Parts: sequence; structure tokens; C-alpha cells
Amino acid sequence: MRAGPERVVLKKGHGFRLICVPFAGGSARSFVRLSQHTPEDWHVTAVQPPAGQGPTDAEALAGFYLDLLSDALTGPGLLLGHSLGAVVAYRMARLRPPSPDDDLHLVMSAPPDPGLSARSILDLDDRALLAEAARRGMLPDLRVSEDFALRFVLPHLRADLGLLRDGWEPDPVDVPVHLLGGSLDTASPPATVQRLEEALKPRSTRTVEGGHLYIVDQPARTADALVDIGRRITDGTPDARDAAR
Repeated sequence: MRAGPERVVLKKGHGFRLICVPFAGGSARSFVRLSQHTPEDWHVTAVQPPAGQGPTDAEALAGFYLDLLSDALTGPGLLLGHSLGAVVAYRMARLRPPSPDDDLHLVMSAPPDPGLSARSILDLDDRALLAEAARRGMLPDLRVSEDFALRFVLPHLRADLGLLRDGWEPDPVDVPVHLLGGSLDTASPPATVQRLEEALKPRSTRTVEGGHLYIVDQPARTADALVDIGRRITDGTPDARDAAR
């Protein structure tokens, strides 16, 4: 259940920043385990999505989060969005005025296929939508009854998916981009990440072992990938794509 909107500090540090935007049906707490695997000096913040009636498209939600985070969006650091959150974080990066002195990179984790809309899954009735989301690996192991999930999980999931009813377009963005994908992800398979490489020209692309919610199920491996990106930012070490230029 959500009690947002708010920004939640998951780990207090005085160094590198990690700002997290959750997946459909997720919350700020979805990143707790990930934050526990980041370096001691990292400062980890996550946004809690609005409860009830909130913004009705990804662009509006991105603007809402920009206001909510305000002074937290500074580098050196990473703006991380997972699944739906990857699109919202991408929109945040496009809306945010670029600053040459601000080393804040965008990490799009398990981004949805831009060629697909959420209309087909949204047209399902509640029980069918819940089952389909579970089949695609879009929900963590909730360990609750179906009735509980229908009452307290599904409304947020349906509202979030509605933000992508018409899909999204991966246009160039004026910040460094990194892509993450899950090796066993069927909701955002490696082929989708590969297609987005062509559109977004990321600084790097990394694969994390796991399914769609590797960010929850494989927090240590996900943190390793993020730490490697962060180390290259702070050390000035080029990624393979940069080194080839």
C-alpha cells in the first residue's frame, strides 16, 4: 500500500548519489535491499508514487517528481528508473534543464519496449491482469492472498500501467545514458535493450543475471553494476563505448 507522494531517504551518505524511480506497482521501499548493497558513502533516495489520483501520463509524473526531488537531483550520481520507472526517469532527464557542471547520469533499467503499448494488458479484468503481470515477472513475490492483492496491489499497478497506455518514444536526451537489462527478463528482454542501444546511444550497457525484477531479487548484482558505473564517473574512466570514440 502506498502513502505517497514523498521522497524517502533509504541510506544517508555524503558522497555519490543514487536517486531511484520505481516500477509499476512498486514503491520507494522496493529499493531497500538494493540500497543495502551500495557503498557506505552513497546517499540513496527513492520517490514514493502518489496514492490515489495522481498524474495520468509519464510526462506529468516526471514533472511531479522533479518538483518533489528538487535539490536532491545533483551529481555526481545516478538517476535510476526501473521498468515503468525507466521511462519516467528518462522523461525527467528530458525535462530537467541541462547543466554542464552536474555529473548526474541516467540509468534506464529494464526499460519497456517503445514499440508496445500497455493497452492489451489494461483491457484485461482485474484477476486476469494480476495473473498476466505475475506471468511476465512484473510483480515481486508478494506472499499475500489473491483478495489482498486485488484490493491493495492491483489498483496501483493498473494506474501505473496506464501511464504507458500509448507507449513511449526514445528520443535523444542531453545527459549520459546507461542501460541495464536482465538476462532472463521476458517483459523487457535483451532484444529490447539492444534496440534501445541504437536509439539512445548509451555510454554503457550492462546485463544483470535474473528476470524482470532483478533489481529486487538480485540486489547485490544490481548494485555491482551501478557501482561500476559510478566508479567510472568519479574516476573519469571511460566505458568501452567512450573509449572507442
